[in-house]
Amino acid sequence: DENDVFRDIELPSNFSFHDLHLAIQKAFSFDNSQMASFYESDEFWERGQEIALMDMGMGDSDLKLMSTTLLHDLCSVEGNKFLYVFDFFLMWCFLIELVRITEIDSNESYPKISMQFGESPDQYAKEPDDMFGGMDDDSVNFSEFDEGDDDDFEELDPDDFYQ
Repeated sequence: DENDVFRDIELPSNFSFHDLHLAIQKAFSFDNSQMASFYESDEFWERGQEIALMDMGMGDSDLKLMSTTLLHDLCSVEGNKFLYVFDFFLMWCFLIELVRITEIDSNESYPKISMQFGESPDQYAKEPDDMFGGMDDDSVNFSEFDEGDDDDFEELDPDDFYQ
């Protein structure tokens, strides 16, 4: 978002990444209608190993799923970082960092938002990223394309495609 927005979310380490996914959705008032993935990251916020919402059948034997990957499996050191991408069309990207490891209060209900700053953005106010790298019709100079000599192009017969 153009504004600084963050949420501190407390979760027990035996919760899954799916629980964290749902907590983020609730904390930002998103409707959880889209696909999402977490990615292990480093200090430069580079995307690493994926932790997917579901197996899309791509044959990745090392695929980690949110429902079966527990937080303590990958979050063991303060400063661990993850990218969370929600809605691969609108590309909501969240920077996730493990800030502190503490004992949980058995009298509390989790997940719990312990701090928030900024107003949650409207999930559908964001425009989809343009498929052509942000080019619109006004930015393309069509005069660069020569319409003159068609002799360089082979005539295609539609029947050739149905053999």
